[in-house]
Amino acid sequence: MSSFRTVRDNLDSEDVDVHFHSSLGEGNFREVVDGTYIGGNRNQQRAACKAFKPEYSYFEDEYYEHDSNIADKAIEFAEEWNGFCQVGYEIMITKGEVQYHMGKKWLIEPFINYYTKFTSNGGWISGNPNAEAMEAFSHFTYKRSGGQLIVTDLQGRFRTDHPRNRGKSKQRYELTDLAICSRRRLYGPTDLGEKGILSFFSNHECNGFCHMDEHWPKPKREQTRQYFPMTEGTSILASHEASKLQASTPYVFTGNGVLESVLEEDEDYDSDFM
Repeated sequence: MSSFRTVRDNLDSEDVDVHFHSSLGEGNFREVVDGTYIGGNRNQQRAACKAFKPEYSYFEDEYYEHDSNIADKAIEFAEEWNGFCQVGYEIMITKGEVQYHMGKKWLIEPFINYYTKFTSNGGWISGNPNAEAMEAFSHFTYKRSGGQLIVTDLQGRFRTDHPRNRGKSKQRYELTDLAICSRRRLYGPTDLGEKGILSFFSNHECNGFCHMDEHWPKPKREQTRQYFPMTEGTSILASHEASKLQASTPYVFTGNGVLESVLEEDEDYDSDFM
């Protein structure tokens, strides 16, 4: 097991100044604004403050009910990954906390600079070279779960070493807002079920990160299919529509923007603010 610290959280900083009018960007169903931690280990550090738009607040309870479980499960896999991956390709996962400010729920977490998207929960994979290790991590979670799930929607940044760094390397992936697609759809509205798994494998090509010590299993090629539009946004689905995510159903999601009952969210941060 690696001694690398896998969790990036708020530490003991319990309060934050939410800059309600300082937008970092928005998706279809959430907004992100700037913030500053007050007190504790992160005093005066920058925070990302995320909240649902009023018209989609009905997703809040189900989303936040599963958010911590998604992070914990992803951290569990990341700890295993960090134990054998190439040095400099370790994963640190952000785990935020829900707080109330001005009568509204906000997910507060440490800010990530140079934010980018590596994969979506609908099968899209970036052409960025740094996405190869992230593809492999999703494949690794499929292997370690016995084919029951994948950790996906991988986004954040690949932190590279600064030339002035001396001693311990700081190169790593810093990820946030992950999703899990599971066959039993156990992980809330961003869990796109079997179709999320099969959509990922319809696009994933194994690379050097996937075969470090043994062959990693994956679904048969003829079983895979792209069930969602090839966009980098996160998709969210109401629970009463979950039957459409079973591979045994012929339903394929089409269109862009609002996909009938599936809402597509753009990446959380606008790169212009990095």
